[in-house]
Amino acid sequence: MIVWESFQHPCETFLSNMKVSANRRTGDKVQFTSWKSLSDPSVGSFSSSLNVVNVPEVFVWNETRPYWRSGPWNGKIFIGIPKMKPVYLNGFRLGGDGEGTYTITLTPVNDSRHPMLVLNSQGKLVFTVWGNKKDEQIIRWTIQQSECDVYGLCGEFGICNSQRSPLCSCLRGFEPMDKEEWNRQNWTSGCVRTTPVQCGRMRNGGESGKEDGFLKFKMVKLPDFAEWSIAEEDQCRTQCLKNCS
Repeated sequence: MIVWESFQHPCETFLSNMKVSANRRTGDKVQFTSWKSLSDPSVGSFSSSLNVVNVPEVFVWNETRPYWRSGPWNGKIFIGIPKMKPVYLNGFRLGGDGEGTYTITLTPVNDSRHPMLVLNSQGKLVFTVWGNKKDEQIIRWTIQQSECDVYGLCGEFGICNSQRSPLCSCLRGFEPMDKEEWNRQNWTSGCVRTTPVQCGRMRNGGESGKEDGFLKFKMVKLPDFAEWSIAEEDQCRTQCLKNCS
């Protein structure tokens, strides 16, 4: 019987051919932990693991609080990591066993460059490869390019734009829940709807108003409760309008 296995109890580094898994039903998962500092390898404040609610994504946690997330896996990359390349370049693969367990592996085409993903003491994931000279480590990408990458910075129904000041604004059709807090650039209370949605109102005998619809956003992560759908765009719209949640 195996009592302990190094690849199942990693420290801060994800190496080639490791398997990082998470089970949606049991909650069991392989988790990385950061060092306390560059010179102190004891367990730090940050941890990282695969998280599976509906669509798999990677989370970084600060103690028990979500600190960053990758955005859902789209079959090739995590959509919230702009510089992440498809599998044939970076070597990341993700799949499920049909019984609730999802596994991500790092199997690069050119293993001689020794790619690795490190969770550093500041809570950042850094993907590096060795250069052709073998004596230099090249950073391919790192998470948290701006404050907007911090989980939930703008609260519910808020949207963050690092090119604007202030960073946070409410989605169209929403307004700040607490305008005084918002003016002090404390956005944690988020935003609330200015007009109720029509979904469900007719069924419950309410007055009808303007038909519900959808807006298209670019350069944002899908919510972490997103679900897969194999429907075409028009069919997906109809499915969503039937689900008032």
